[in-house]
This record gives sequence, structure tokens and C-alpha cells, in this order.
Amino acid sequence: MKNFIVSIFTAALLLVSSLQIAHAEEEKSWVYVVTDGDNLWNITTKFLTKIDYYTQLQKLNNIKYPRRMKPGSVVRIPMEWIKNSPASAKISFIKGENQFIRNKISNPLTPSTTLLLGDEIRIGDNGSATVVFADGSEMVLFKNTIVAFDHLTSYGKTGMVDTRVRVIQGKVETNAQKNKGPGSRLDISTPSAISSVRGTVYRVSNTGNNISTVEVIEGTVAVAGEKANNTINVETGQGTRIEKGLEPTKPVPLLSGPRIQTTQTFFESPPVIQWEKIALAQQYKIQISTNKSFKNIVWDTSTSNNFISFPQLEDAKYYYRITAIDKLGIEGIPASNHFTVNLSPKAPELINTPERILGDTSLSTLQWNASADKADNYKIEIAKDKNFTQLIKTQIQTNTQFTLPNELSFGQYYWRVSAIKNEDKGPASKPLSFNWITVLEAPNCVANYIDEKITISWPATKSNQTTTIEIAQDSEFTNLLKTYQLNSNTLSINYESTDEVFIRCKTSLNNSDVESQWSKTQHISQLDAGILSFFVTLLLVIII
Repeated sequence: MKNFIVSIFTAALLLVSSLQIAHAEEEKSWVYVVTDGDNLWNITTKFLTKIDYYTQLQKLNNIKYPRRMKPGSVVRIPMEWIKNSPASAKISFIKGENQFIRNKISNPLTPSTTLLLGDEIRIGDNGSATVVFADGSEMVLFKNTIVAFDHLTSYGKTGMVDTRVRVIQGKVETNAQKNKGPGSRLDISTPSAISSVRGTVYRVSNTGNNISTVEVIEGTVAVAGEKANNTINVETGQGTRIEKGLEPTKPVPLLSGPRIQTTQTFFESPPVIQWEKIALAQQYKIQISTNKSFKNIVWDTSTSNNFISFPQLEDAKYYYRITAIDKLGIEGIPASNHFTVNLSPKAPELINTPERILGDTSLSTLQWNASADKADNYKIEIAKDKNFTQLIKTQIQTNTQFTLPNELSFGQYYWRVSAIKNEDKGPASKPLSFNWITVLEAPNCVANYIDEKITISWPATKSNQTTTIEIAQDSEFTNLLKTYQLNSNTLSINYESTDEVFIRCKTSLNNSDVESQWSKTQHISQLDAGILSFFVTLLLVIII
């Protein structure tokens, strides 16, 4: 009985051992799914290093009909049988002056550079680059980053690629393709840690003190320190920090993306962007890209403020993102938006003339200096409001002055000019204002008191003018007795009064707030009329 139990136990151990070996072998095998028209011969020819593997592959997969394989069935192929060769990587985007080192020789990194095993990339102070690996995985290298390519292997036409990159300094962001088999590998190491992943988006950094961070935007990343037994999984929305010689910290939630307060997306001057502060943020990283996926980084900076002034960029549409950085140096989830700039050709400088007077030709022309970008044309805009929503006049011309039209109604206006070069209109200048006015002389009104009547007369006026006469009891005209408003057809009026009165008049332009000064005030009374009558009688006596 005892021998029987021992035999059973031994058999169980052997079974478990064989299952473990089979599972290990299975993990080292690539699974190929048969498609219509496949047979074992063309599978062997296409993927395997030797045609001799044909028979072994048939036995390993227990294939009865190697010439007529059923579509959808699977074939397991040991990794060591599969063709492999050195892989390469390419540059899909580059900005700034960057270098790559090959065989200890430094060369300029260009869009046509093909990167090989053993190469090293060095990104400059204002540079960035995007590397595409053989399987389509992409890695963005930010400014002041140094990476080395330690392993680049492609497994024939299987789609599996083994890529191992070492971040010596700086930061990279990786968008990894999904795992296509046991040969698919993408490891990013630093002097402090190694991260292994497939099918995810994450960032890896390393400082000069060999302090590394790993931040996962999508997927899961396995992170290990220098010891093999301290691997942790960092999930979506988490980050970890690793110091050289120590284990990775427990994953912490990434700081959320700051809420962007700036809603404006079109700018004709370098944009200023503002966002809400995050309580736990020590700094903020801001990046500008020419595409929404942020593969092409054209500007990269950090600040402790909650606002940033963007640099002067070429006219185009851009995308920007803002991330918060916590006290561990772990960068958070990005908040992003887009903007468009229109900065060229440069706007001309306007020559300020604050007042324009009708009929004075020297003051009736708007003038500006030529654009520094040698514009072909200029667009002039005149409006009644500062925001140019009430446009009165728009014109495109080649010269740098514009004569105001005579039919322009009187009042205050705002004007601005834009330069046009090769049909591309630049930003408008800073607007200036002018007053379109006319000068009216005060009328020479004459008032006489005769037979208890006051006769008031004045010179003829133009058809678009009105004469206003005021008669009051006091010289301050606070107690008005009568007000007349008369058109150009009337040149005199009679006012019956035996009281002492004060009279004045002025001229105004119809349908406008333009008017003359008041005439000299005249004081009329019966005493004045008696004195006048006495002097007239005396004069007649003398003459007779």
C-alpha cells in the first residue's frame, strides 16, 4: 500500500512537472492563425530559419493534413525557430540641433537618420525628436534627453520586435503597440529602474542624480528596481518614483489636468494662457505641438506660475497641454487645448492724429508706416466702436495713406490697418481714434428794441445748418423765456416784450452734435430804447 501511494505521488509530480515544462514551452512559442490558402510548407518558408523545421512543426502541432490546413486553426512555433534580424528605428519628427552617436562619432540627427543597435541620441536644450520603431511603437524624446538603443531585433514577418532603450538622462513618452507574441518586447531602463510594457502610453524620466519616475497614461507598466524581487505594476493614472539602489515607491495617483481658464483660441499676438492652480502641484509643464497626439513637440517649458506666455510661432494651428508636477517630481495627467496664431505679416505702425477737421486737407488723411515684412497691400478698417463690430469703411490698397471720404458723418471713429503679403493677411494694428468734426463760427446776431418789439436778425446760414436763439430774464440763461430753432430760410424774428431781456444765439450742423459757440450776449431794455430814441431825435435837430 505504501509503495502504491509513493508511486501515485511520484506520478503526480511528474505530471505537474511536465505541465509546467509544456506551459513554459508554450510561453516561448509564437501562435500563428492559419488563413485561407495556407499550408505547412509556405508557413515554414515564410517564418522559419530552416526548411528542415517542416517535419518537426508537423509533429509538434499534430498536423494530419499539412497541405490542406483549416483556416482559423493555430500553429505553435518555438521562438528559436523563427527568423530574426537586426531591426532599425526611424525619425518621424525632429526640432532643434540634436546629435546621434555611432561608433563614438557624433553626427547631426536629421529626418533621414536610421538608428541602429548601439546608437545614442542626444537632444539639445531647445530640441525634441520622435522615434518610430520597427513595430510602429513611437517614442517622443523631450529636450535635454539622452537615450541609447541597447537591443533592436525584428522577428521576420511575424510583427514581433524586441526593443530595449536606456534613458541615460531626460524624459521620454512612449506609445507602445500591442503585444504580438512572446518576441514582442519594449523595455525602457534607467540607471535606477526598468519598465516593461506592451500596448500602453507612459512616460519615463531620469535625473542627473539617477532618480527616475514612471507615469502611466494608459495601460499597465511593470516597473522593477535594481533587485529582481521588487517589481510592481503601475496602472492607468498612476506614477512611481525610483531612487538608485531603492525599491520603487508605492504607485500614487497622478495629479489631474489643470482646468484651463483661457477660452480664446485665435491670437494675433503671442498668446498668454492661464489655468487654475492645483493644490498639490509644485510646478507645471507646458508643451506645444503641431499635432493633436503631441508627437511633434515644438516648445517645452516649466513654470511655478499658473500662466504662461507662449513664444512667437509661425502662423499655424497648434495644440498645447499642461501637466501638474507633484512634490515627488511625478508628472500628472495632461489638460490640452488648441490655438491658432496669425502674427505675420507684421502690422504697420499707425501715425496718430487725434483730430480731423472737415475742409482741412492736411488733416483729412490717415497715414501709417510701411510693414516691416514688405507687404503687398494694406487693409484699412474704420468703425464706430473699439471692437470693430460697427464697421463703417473697409478698403484694400497698396499705398500707406487713406483720405477720409467727405460723406463720412461727424463723430468719433476708430481705425486700424493690416498688412497683406502673398494674399496672407496679418494681424491688425493697435487701433487709434479720431474725431471727424467741423468748425462753425458763432453767428453775429443783432437785436433792436422798437415799439415794444425786439427784432433779432443774423447772417444767412447754409442749408444744412440750424440757428438757435435763446431769450432769458437773466444773463446766465437759467430762466428762459423763449427758445427758437430756425432753418436757413429764416434770417430774423420779432419778439414782443416790455421787460428787460438777455439774448444769445448759435449755429449747429443738422443731424450732428457739431455746433458753434454762443454769440455775445445782448442786453435789451426799455431804457436802452429811450436813450436810443433821444439820440436819434438830437441827431435830427442838429442836422436840421
